[in-house]
Amino acid sequence: MHFEILVEGQTELTALSILMPKIVGDYDVPHTWCIHKHQGIGKLPEDLTAIPNKLDRSLLHNFPSKLRAYSKSMSDNEIIILLLDLDDVADCLAFKNEILSAKDYCFNEPNLLVRFAIEELEAWFLGDINAIKKAFVTSKTKLLNGYTQDSICGTWELLADIVHPGGFAKLNSFGKRSIRILEEKRKWAAKIAPNMNIENNESASFNCFKEGILNSIK
Repeated sequence: MHFEILVEGQTELTALSILMPKIVGDYDVPHTWCIHKHQGIGKLPEDLTAIPNKLDRSLLHNFPSKLRAYSKSMSDNEIIILLLDLDDVADCLAFKNEILSAKDYCFNEPNLLVRFAIEELEAWFLGDINAIKKAFVTSKTKLLNGYTQDSICGTWELLADIVHPGGFAKLNSFGKRSIRILEEKRKWAAKIAPNMNIENNESASFNCFKEGILNSIK
């Protein structure tokens, strides 16, 4: 199976580059994948058949157009995976159905798997406390133990308080959308993901992602 994986940004690309071999085995033995990063989640266009704005490189803005392009030549041995954070969506099912409606405008029925990281990708890291402790020996255990899995609580901010000197307050001083914050998130992914035990993760959204992939190759 070949996986075309669409993600929001560099953090997701970094994490999945490490996690995919853990889930399906080494690259090209026999499965392959390509991970495409974007500039944030963005919004679905009102017209799902519209040509995307070239200046908007967000994931959802470009998704319907990319899905149509993939559908022209996809084989049964290829699948598209759309991975999104679900940090400010009230109705998960309605949002998923809205995304899936983009399939109605495709040339052929594409193989598509939509998965969410709830609340954010950092929830997957917090699902494996041992992986965090191995990556950051000075991590704050009390905060780790007090986390409710996949809760809407400001997930990346909590992880910052656990692993970053000065915590979220220090990072927030650089600005909410600063390059410094994005780079720190990428570093966390690079340090934590190699230590993750994918068979023992408490994040339901990670396990849903993993099982979706494994079911597609059975």
